[in-house]
Amino acid sequence: MGSAPPNPQTAASTPITGRAVLIGLLLIPANAWWITQIEYVRYSDNATTSALFFNAIGLLILLVLLNGLVRRVAPAVALTRAEQLTIYIIVVIASCLGGHDQLQILFTTLTYVFRNATPENGWADLIHPFLPKGVLVTQESVIDRLYLGGGSLYQPDILTAWLKPCAFWCAYAFSVSGAMLCLSAILRRQWDAERLNYPITEPPLELTRPRHPMMRQPALWIGAGLAAAIQLLRLANTLWPSVPALPIGVQNYQFAGAPWSAAGTIPVSSYPFAYGLAYLLPLQLTFSVWFFFWFSRLEMIATYASGYTEWGKFPYIQQQGFGAYLGVALFVLWAARGHLRMVWRHAIGKETGGDADEPFSYRVAFWGLALCLGAVIGCSVYMGMSLGTALIYLALLFATVMVVARLRGELGLPTIELYQVGVDDVLQRIAGARAWSKQDLTVMSLNFWLTRTHRQYPMQTYVDAFRLADQCPMPKRALAWVLVAATALSIVASFWAQLHVVYDVGFESAKFRGPAGWAFGSDPWRKLRGWLIAPRDADPASTAAYAFGLLFTLFLASMRTRFLWWPFHPVGYLVSGSFGLFRLWLPIFLTWLVKTLILRYGGLDWYRKARPFFFGLIFGEFLVAFLRTLVDLALGLYLPPSSGVGGL
Repeated sequence: MGSAPPNPQTAASTPITGRAVLIGLLLIPANAWWITQIEYVRYSDNATTSALFFNAIGLLILLVLLNGLVRRVAPAVALTRAEQLTIYIIVVIASCLGGHDQLQILFTTLTYVFRNATPENGWADLIHPFLPKGVLVTQESVIDRLYLGGGSLYQPDILTAWLKPCAFWCAYAFSVSGAMLCLSAILRRQWDAERLNYPITEPPLELTRPRHPMMRQPALWIGAGLAAAIQLLRLANTLWPSVPALPIGVQNYQFAGAPWSAAGTIPVSSYPFAYGLAYLLPLQLTFSVWFFFWFSRLEMIATYASGYTEWGKFPYIQQQGFGAYLGVALFVLWAARGHLRMVWRHAIGKETGGDADEPFSYRVAFWGLALCLGAVIGCSVYMGMSLGTALIYLALLFATVMVVARLRGELGLPTIELYQVGVDDVLQRIAGARAWSKQDLTVMSLNFWLTRTHRQYPMQTYVDAFRLADQCPMPKRALAWVLVAATALSIVASFWAQLHVVYDVGFESAKFRGPAGWAFGSDPWRKLRGWLIAPRDADPASTAAYAFGLLFTLFLASMRTRFLWWPFHPVGYLVSGSFGLFRLWLPIFLTWLVKTLILRYGGLDWYRKARPFFFGLIFGEFLVAFLRTLVDLALGLYLPPSSGVGGL
């Protein structure tokens, strides 16, 4: 499909003001500290594991309410819609980069390999010789104080030890993020031409809509009140166990006895926000998500009954899922081939004009992408990865990143992931561990933050930001440079907050309850040890599963485009190995059922009337969840994870 014409709304754009940018940038360090405390240290909520961040929505609700009061008293001082959305976008960027699936993982990885090296695991002999020089903190006393707590980042020897490693990793993370920003700018118009809906942008757009028409709907307040009451009951139950609470959090069940037990754990949850987000999804997708979830469980039962009893092997559900990602990547690139040809002509100067409304000119976006990718490759080679491996690794990684962003823009799933079956796993299954040098494998382990879950890359946040700019509207080119500044400051602030807080608390103290030790820190180095002492051979069966997943996805996509009656969405198959989405299969199924009945018996009129209720479920739960974290921090309650929205 060809490129969309330039947006006619550009002339009517509301400018992005300096005060909005300043407010947003000032919020970045505070937000980094908040995320470090809530997600990383206390682990009382996972604000950034779902597609929509409850801290950003909660803050936006408070901002809209406060702005309403200001408008009554001093209308000239009140923030415009563009200003409110600018602040929201900056907070989302900061939350994404400093959140559960990005720099929290990287920060943990950098020192865990030294602190937890023991004679039993042999890391000192097996791994330490291959770690890159100059980009890690190796001083034992500096690392000890990080784990024991009671220290301060601002002690001269600690601050000095961290300056060079932090500078390297900040530059590396900024290069990765910059490449994603440029790729977003390149693909934005093409994806608009393909009529992507960007469901995740709907809640902030509704919150900031002039005169707030949805806020006047009783259904919204009913939904918000119901969701808020459920969260308040859970909080009361945590503080006073005699108070009853609804068990909406994840409860795990398992079938007893073979072969049914081969289906694994069946999670059940009922978060209100999940119903709200699922209502925004296409019916074909919600049907496919819960259908393929149960279909994959039946696959596992059937193969177990047939004698394939080894966990993680045949039918290779997760490997089929990664193959499906590659299938979607090919489909996306093929659909964009004409647009990409036009971008290339701009890049080499054979075509000009037509990109005035884009975040960057196509020439800047293309060469910016090349520069950032070159910096990432250069850093990888500097750390010890061979040039050939770096090129293959980044090609597969950015194919995955592109697909995740595309799915976010088109479908808005509540969460999506490929848990630890990313590029490093693929390369070893296809070629075997011996095909890659020990330095290659070590750098892959340092990149664990890019391949652990694949669900919160900055690219999807950039894509949503440009959609908000279209709908508000506001100038995308000015917003792009705001994103550059917000990204740079967010990376620095995230490292600062983690160092500041953890040197005080200590990884090994009783106050640290997050996944740093038992997930972020141990997993990459434990896996690397296994790769080094018992190298995996090439696995033709896994390779066949990748190929099957790719081809079957292309088949589903072809059937979907050819036949209107075709019920299966290829993304439902793609996410059949998504651990996080499994936890939401019940609200997705129930919302699919309710929405089907609404459309069948009430049509679009009933669908529109029900929308405010489902938005209310999101707003009510997210606002109370955000306020609950502020109470937790103010009173030092250290609330347990079960009391919050998190757990995905």
